[in-house]
Amino acid sequence: MQITVVTSGILGQYLPSGSAGNKAEVELKEGAGPLDAMAVLGFPLDETYLTVLNGELLPTAEREGKVLSENDELGIFPPLKGG
Repeated sequence: MQITVVTSGILGQYLPSGSAGNKAEVELKEGAGPLDAMAVLGFPLDETYLTVLNGELLPTAEREGKVLSENDELGIFPPLKGG
């Protein structure tokens, strides 16, 4: 199945070479979840990320059990920091 992964800033380094605008199409096995997508792209899984699935915040506790679908858009962003 194919999904779109969107990221920003320094996290763009994990997208495949040639990705434009911090966005890439990624091929995953059926039944894959957000953590699988992150692993395929080489994101360090011990880091904290803000994840968004199809425009909705995906809480950390739900990432492991969530199954992605064809054409989903997964956003992986650095955590928000405020002052």
